[in-house]
Parts: sequence; structure tokens; C-alpha cells
Amino acid sequence: MSVSSNKPIEITVNKIIDAILNKVIETTENVDKKDILLWKKICMPLTQQTGKILLTKQKELEKIKWTDSEANIDSEFSKLACECCKEAYVEIKKKYIEFNDVNIQVKIPDINITFIKDENIITKGKIELKSGKGKGLIPGSTIGSLDINEPVIFCLRNESKKTFDIRYDQYYNCIGESKTDMFQDRTPRPKVNFQKMKKIDEECNYIQKDKNDWINHYAECAIHRINNNSVNYNNNLEKSNNNSEKSIKSWQDELVEKIKIMCIKYFIKETSVEEFIKLKNLQDPK
Repeated sequence: MSVSSNKPIEITVNKIIDAILNKVIETTENVDKKDILLWKKICMPLTQQTGKILLTKQKELEKIKWTDSEANIDSEFSKLACECCKEAYVEIKKKYIEFNDVNIQVKIPDINITFIKDENIITKGKIELKSGKGKGLIPGSTIGSLDINEPVIFCLRNESKKTFDIRYDQYYNCIGESKTDMFQDRTPRPKVNFQKMKKIDEECNYIQKDKNDWINHYAECAIHRINNNSVNYNNNLEKSNNNSEKSIKSWQDELVEKIKIMCIKYFIKETSVEEFIKLKNLQDPK
């Protein structure tokens, strides 16, 4: 009796499980390829449009109690930016009519976006928010934990004049202070540079970078440093032949110089004249 009495419960549970699994499969099959690529396609236009609307909110920006802590940026500024993002998406859908049946939900901190179609979540995205004063050079996130492809909106504040400028870009385009940045002896935390970012009326197409592409920046900076009259330092400062940037002498310069010499010696040893000429001819003239 006890066995037979458990069968209806077992059958009911199995039916529920089957129904859930079928729903998951059905949901997955209903997600169109265009939905999967949605974020990459519209993230930069959406970020730009959000920035444009933010730029018109001077009075609202003025009322925000700005501080240097992330906590405040994650609240008042985020709330305003999220409202602007929802407004911007209405305009974006007019241009990208293939996404007319896709709606969004936004929440703080920053602008965390969930795209929904037929009550199903099809993808998610995030627009990072930054704020600063002066020249607009602020500490960024630890490079190992951030997504360098992520869109960024930067609000540059001039509180004495009560004006707020807005720029946007992808994260990898706006990190770094100069061509002579030093790499740290731990995971770098590169600064976010407002001056490197796109003005709000400039177009910015999404370009996918490898997550470790930030290493190229520090490698190029290291070469710039040792090529900028590395022997002739004046009061621990060197001036580039190509620009007015100055860099403080570091132990890293000597390390990179040694690495460069070792690489050249190894290359010469392992490369024939014919191979060298061939490689030389393949180089980009730029």
C-alpha cells in the first residue's frame, strides 16, 4: 500500500521537473542570434545617448552631493544615470527596430542592464560610471578584475562654475595617464583618463579586445621610457624627444633595458639574414 500511495506523488514531481526542463529548452531555442549579439551592437550607441541625456541634466547633477567615495557615486549619480539610460533606450529602439520587442530593466550600482524579451532574460550588460574633478584623472578598477571592453560614462565636475561635462568610451581606451606609465609589482590599477575619452557627439564603435590586452599598454610604455634619452636624466626627470611628457626614473627602466638587450641578442642568434630581411619587409611602415 505504501508503495502504491507514493506513485502519484512521484509522477507529479516528474511531470513538474519535465515541465521546467521543457521550458528551459524552449526559452533557449527562442533566443535569436540577434538577441545574443544585442549588447555588442547597441552598447556604445546606448552609452552615448545616455551620456547626451545626462549632459542636459545640469540642474539635477548640481543637486547631487558629490563625494570622492564610490558609495555616493553608486547611489545618486547611478540613479540619475539609470533613468537617463531608460530614456535613451526608447530612442535607440527607434533606430534598431529589430529590438523593438526587447525591453530593459536597469538598477544601481553604475548602470546594470537586463534585456528582456517575452518575459525571458536574453542578455545583460553594464555601463561603468566614473566621476572626478580637475583634469579628470582618477583611480580605476584593479586591472585583473575589470572588463576592459566595458562602456564607461565619465562626469567631469566643475563645482565652482556648477558645470558638468560628460564623455564616454570603452574602458580600454580611457585607462592610463601617459605613454610612460609604470607597471606595478602587483596587479595594476590604471587611472581612468577623461581626456582620452570620446566627446559626447563623437561616434564610438564597439571593438572587442582580449581580456589581457591591457598588458600591451604597459609594454609600450616601458619601451617609451627607455627610448626617451634613458641615459641622460636631469634631476631624475627625462624629457621625450617626441613629446613633452616627463617620467620619473625607475628601477623598471633598467629591467626593461636588460630584457630588450637579451631579446635582441636571442633574435639575432636565432634568425638568419634571409629571415630577418623577410620580416623587415613585412613590417608596417607606420
